[in-house]
Amino acid sequence: MLSTIATGSAIVVYGPISDNAGGIVEMAGMSHRIRERTDALDAASNATATIGNGFAMGSVALVSLALFGVFVSCAGISTVDILNPMALIGGIVIVLELDG
Repeated sequence: MLSTIATGSAIVVYGPISDNAGGIVEMAGMSHRIRERTDALDAASNATATIGNGFAMGSVALVSLALFGVFVSCAGISTVDILNPMALIGGIVIVLELDG
């Protein structure tokens, strides 16, 4: 999952950069054609931000699954039954640790 961090960061950072470029063009009083181009880039950045968020959610899901596996191993649980209070609490703790 660490190999996707650079790609995910680049995708997420693209949005604010293109948005700021549009603002600079507008404040500088540049041609309307240039503003149209930066608006197109800004629209594309909205899609890339969504993709970047998808990468982030996917990595969190995989890491939480791996940490849940470690919890099951360390707790000595032979079968994973999500209705078991210990397994449920362990899963919740893992998700809260990743979120916080």
